Amino acid sequence: MIIFGSRSLEPSNSTIHRALLESGQVRRVYLDELGKVQQQPLGLGLMLLTTVPETEAVEAAQFLLEQAQQQSEQAIIDLVTTIIVYKFSNLSREEIEAMLGLNLEEPRAFRDAREEGRIEEARSLVLRLLKRRFGEFSDELQRQVQVLSLERLEALGDALLDFSSLVDLEAWLQGEVKG
Repeated sequence: MIIFGSRSLEPSNSTIHRALLESGQVRRVYLDELGKVQQQPLGLGLMLLTTVPETEAVEAAQFLLEQAQQQSEQAIIDLVTTIIVYKFSNLSREEIEAMLGLNLEEPRAFRDAREEGRIEEARSLVLRLLKRRFGEFSDELQRQVQVLSLERLEALGDALLDFSSLVDLEAWLQGEVKG
């Protein structure tokens, strides 16, 4: 099965796959031809939500959220809210909450991405501070710093202010391994 948002999105040059496409083994599905979101099962309705025009998106999203809440499908609720956030990227979270009639928790993907960004920034800052203070240091020490959690990177950032040499860093990292 190949899923396209619409027929216009199907590649025009399918010479490479023509035999397979014409064999009857592959079925093409065009989301915009399946009907309204409200007429589909929850999962299919979720895919359709990505293709509906903005004028219909709010009503469709509200319907899907209601269905997902009835079925206690938090993953679906997260996906619906994420799709609407992207579809209406010019609106604030508060405006989207009001539009959908929900108190939206930030979708997990956003939380995870922000947390990963914080870890990367902390890692980068600590490594820069160490290099500035002690110059270049071994790849092994750098690897040990790079695998630290955000909490431990923050602790190292505080501790390195008291380090007088790389020996202090090594001792601190050794304590991490033991602790």
